[in-house]
Amino acid sequence: MTLLQLLLLAAVPLPAHSHSRWECPAPRSSSTGIKNGPCGSQPLSLYQTDAATDEIKPGPLRIIFEESIHHTGSPFRISLSNDGTDDDACVLLDHIPHNDCCRPGFFDESSYTKYVVTIEIPNVKCERCSLHLSNPMTDKIGSDGSPSGIGCTDPDGSCFSVYYSCTEPFRIVGDENAVQRNEYSCPDWRSVHEDWPLVWVGDNGEDVDVTTSGVYRRESSIWSEDDFTLTTVPNQYRQDAGGLCGEQVTATITSPTAIAETTATTASNLTSGTTTTTPTAKEGNNESNESKTPPPTSAGIVVASSLIIRIMILAGAIIFGLQSLISF
Repeated sequence: MTLLQLLLLAAVPLPAHSHSRWECPAPRSSSTGIKNGPCGSQPLSLYQTDAATDEIKPGPLRIIFEESIHHTGSPFRISLSNDGTDDDACVLLDHIPHNDCCRPGFFDESSYTKYVVTIEIPNVKCERCSLHLSNPMTDKIGSDGSPSGIGCTDPDGSCFSVYYSCTEPFRIVGDENAVQRNEYSCPDWRSVHEDWPLVWVGDNGEDVDVTTSGVYRRESSIWSEDDFTLTTVPNQYRQDAGGLCGEQVTATITSPTAIAETTATTASNLTSGTTTTTPTAKEGNNESNESKTPPPTSAGIVVASSLIIRIMILAGAIIFGLQSLISF
């Protein structure tokens, strides 16, 4: 890769994504960088009474979330909101371990690490409920995050860096024995999921205790590369429960190297003049639209040289900012 290609690659605008978000049910915000919990600037109270179009039944529900920047050992927690408000959420499943296998590229959504889990929705009636995802960054708490460390607490605790995502509102249609969500008394999630593991893998492969809800250390385990489910839990957490998110989960993983090579090729085409072929948007149409870039003229070379100088001046600042974003 030439110096010019590297500079052009560094100058490519990057979307403001980082860390984790819901995939299904659909998230309220496409951002994965929300740090003001539980739901950022889109509280459930802003939605109209009839805003919920999806219906969910009590019982097993397959859910999907994804990570856009790798944070070693940083676990997840899933909660259910109250009716029409994000307050008084019930923890449905805690200490969901991190998948340390992958290094997603935050500017390439197809590379995001998927997580698929089947949770249990309580028998309630709710007109505007939502699922909350919390992701404490235990990779940033040093020795406190080790198996023998004190960990950090969340919500409203000592975990100073936490990322959040909330789903769009949905209705829960309970049976004849269901209670209203705002009258539902949240049980301890461990009493519902007694078979959820009590230890995960911590630093240096050591066991890390995860028996206390809301206290987090670096917690990891093994997730399937085929269906993105957690391989170290009972089958009930891996089963496809159907419903809203029950379709086959697929993903096309694009490595950061391939992304860089593609971008560099585009940069090379811009400077050397080539013919690029772009498929038409019409499905099943094998025709293509050709966009030809003429060879550079003398005037074009002068303009390009000026552009290169400007890019070189900005490249250092861009790269520094990108490194800071990824490390945080």
